[in-house]
Amino acid sequence: MRSRAIAHPARNAFLRAMHTNPPNLIDACLSLAWEEQGVDRRDHVHAVLDTMCHELTARTSTTLTSDERIITLNNYMFDELGFTGNEEEYYAVTNSYLDHVITQRTGLPILLSVLYIHLAQHMGISCHGVAFPGHFMVQCRQPHGDPIIIDPFRAGKRWSMSECSNYLQRQRVANDVHEWLAIPTAHHIMVRILRNIKGSHVMRGNFDQAAAALERILQMNHAESGDLRDYGLILGRLGYYAQAVAYLERYVAMAPNAPDIESVRHHAQTILRTAPKLN
Repeated sequence: MRSRAIAHPARNAFLRAMHTNPPNLIDACLSLAWEEQGVDRRDHVHAVLDTMCHELTARTSTTLTSDERIITLNNYMFDELGFTGNEEEYYAVTNSYLDHVITQRTGLPILLSVLYIHLAQHMGISCHGVAFPGHFMVQCRQPHGDPIIIDPFRAGKRWSMSECSNYLQRQRVANDVHEWLAIPTAHHIMVRILRNIKGSHVMRGNFDQAAAALERILQMNHAESGDLRDYGLILGRLGYYAQAVAYLERYVAMAPNAPDIESVRHHAQTILRTAPKLN
């Protein structure tokens, strides 16, 4: 891993936030936005969040049911403040920066969901993520029956169980919908955020920042074989040839039957033959 991976104070703040028990997703999101953008806006965003929570507390009485609390939150977040999904610039990397999402009141499904869960839990609502393939939402658990599925990307739209099942079928996922309602951990959520950031940077040729996103996953010890492969390929583009080969070799060892294994082997061998730093 590149030495810069542990040099930035924002990276240390990110790792501290993810290694607390339980992990602090809000602080972790703000720390990665700090490193990505070069500006530390954590205090400002926490002040904004405190104001939002205070305003919600003023509207929440102990007599409200869970459903009434959800309606109160939805009215505040979507109708009054105008939070909505950024469909026009869906792949903009700023959609993954929590400070930007809160300031501009738009972003990706997963960042809007992180914000929604934070506010809901402050209101005493039992609220967690829904990690569907290709789309992240929120579930509010009830004492009996199915959870209430809420889509913060679409202004708090509620999804029925049949709509969830139909979506999973369109994604060609055969598992029962209730298996996909297993509560994702904070680490799972953060890895998904970081892969989104990596993808946005790769699309724009920002390989240095794409590498940084993958480094955070590696430092969290939650990397899968594909992360090792992508990190190795990106390091090769950045000229870190010895490390690139090492990570590609780790990928081959971890996933020897992967469909792209021969292509990755060939890429590593090409680096070994031609890279000046390895001669």
